[in-house]
Amino acid sequence: MTFELTKSVIDDIIFSMEDQNADFAFDAKNACVVPLESLTIAEIDELEENENLYPLPTWTSDDGFEIMEKFAESLRIDGVRAELEQVLANGRGVFRNYKNVLKKYPHIEKRFHAFKEAKMRSVVIEWYNSLRDSWGLEKLSQDFEDYDDLVQQDFEFRPYNHEKDGDCVRKEAEKIADELKENFKGETGLAVSHFWLARFDSCREDGSPVPEGIISRTLSGDFAACLLFTRLSFAKSVVALTAVFANQNYRGLGIARELFSRGVSYLKERGIQSFIIADSAIPDFLEPLIARCGFEKKGSVYVAETADN
Repeated sequence: MTFELTKSVIDDIIFSMEDQNADFAFDAKNACVVPLESLTIAEIDELEENENLYPLPTWTSDDGFEIMEKFAESLRIDGVRAELEQVLANGRGVFRNYKNVLKKYPHIEKRFHAFKEAKMRSVVIEWYNSLRDSWGLEKLSQDFEDYDDLVQQDFEFRPYNHEKDGDCVRKEAEKIADELKENFKGETGLAVSHFWLARFDSCREDGSPVPEGIISRTLSGDFAACLLFTRLSFAKSVVALTAVFANQNYRGLGIARELFSRGVSYLKERGIQSFIIADSAIPDFLEPLIARCGFEKKGSVYVAETADN
């Protein structure tokens, strides 16, 4: 007997998959998950041949451990990733200790639950597609949300105001400079941090253009990230990236992608034709992101055409 895979059905199946203390089957006739202990011995013996009952996808603690490993690997916040990887390496009380680490970082914890749900939903749809194949039906596509809604729910985005936001952004930029000094030891670190801060110092000089952009804050008002660009005095329809960075606690959550998306829309609304990134120090992980936002790499420069020329 066929059945429709609704969101509520997926949620029930996932909830039951995680219950390692009982076995379950899906009752297609009543569109619900039922514990095997509620079935008669005859029904259990005929489970695979019963047209109304289907065994749920297999899910073990090893599968849960693998998800925790993959999530930790995906994090770009070095400190949090190191804590999670240490828990995974210890091997004792791993599930409990992993949760304890996540509780210290609410935004990361929320991200983990979304990551885990997406992975488990993928398993459920793969299972459902195997059933559809046996029914002679076309398979469903696995089209999952990309967590943008989490970013929009947990962070505020608004146009950057240099008078109101300038000092805050400068202080956050100085934190990045300190990180650079740690990453590049000695005089190299001093030089790299100097060039980083120079892009913020230049806008303080008389007559220099004031940067524009998008700033993101948490719902409690703390700085999360910003994307800044500057209009060019010799090319009125072009802006150049000044900086894009996030507070260490909010990296790897997809905020940069949201900033670029909103930044491009902001420029389009103001008739700017081109957004250029003339920076050879773009991190590798940002390249796919800015490519998805419409930037084309030409030599060492990235250009996004934001309006018809």
